[in-house]
Amino acid sequence: MKYIYFFLLVGFSLTSCTKRAVVKFAQKPAELTSSDILTEIMLVNKSPRIVLRVPNTRQGVTNTQSAGNQRSEMVNPVVVKQAPKGKANLTTQVVEQQYDETALYNAIEKQLFKEGFSVRDRGLFNQVLDNNHSIDYSKIKDFTNTDLILELVSLDGSVGYTTNVCYSDPDNKQLLIDEYRDLRGASVEFKLVHVKTNEIIGSYKLHHTPCLSGCRGLYSKKGSQGVFVISPWLKPGETATKKPYQRLDQDELESFIIDATQQLVKTIKP
Repeated sequence: MKYIYFFLLVGFSLTSCTKRAVVKFAQKPAELTSSDILTEIMLVNKSPRIVLRVPNTRQGVTNTQSAGNQRSEMVNPVVVKQAPKGKANLTTQVVEQQYDETALYNAIEKQLFKEGFSVRDRGLFNQVLDNNHSIDYSKIKDFTNTDLILELVSLDGSVGYTTNVCYSDPDNKQLLIDEYRDLRGASVEFKLVHVKTNEIIGSYKLHHTPCLSGCRGLYSKKGSQGVFVISPWLKPGETATKKPYQRLDQDELESFIIDATQQLVKTIKP
């Protein structure tokens, strides 16, 4: 009988040290700014001619080429570095992630087309720029028959979100933890240029925030604080395993880009 009590005590101790928990992040608000002249432009022209200007695009690569050729436009690899010492809740695995930028650019253009814009070929546009280095945007209108340029300023598919609290399940009690970092955030920034006047008439930055409804994991008590590890909630008898950093995959990043473009268009159109 005393052995039964011993094992019950050990089991209770283990279950009291580790419990189900979730981490949550609040949605980072979009930063959307448009000038008054943009409203006037959109009231006069319901379907303006627009071109997507992207960074480091190779001359001659357009959205009409085959998928194989389009691989020439690639994001630099996202490198997940080794976890600092003492951060038990961070993985020590090093992972590289690459995204197909051309597919992301095409997603933006397709959404602009769906929203009623007349989308110009960015490859031809870039060819004009390459052949006319000294002219500014105000002169480009005569060469490209374009009203607006939507410049993709930056695209980050691995934005880190951090927190030092998690919430126990099911009682939703706040628990202090060592810093937990989630790399599934993303951000995209655009600026809108009026070709005729060479004037910036819009600036837009949008964010994808992970764990808005809570991400499941396990909380372990260690000292005055605890450790949170992303992990599915386990069935009796299963063993907890740490997961590597999680990042948005290609489809998730494309979905974010499409949603961001929709939000941008709602801001642009009166």
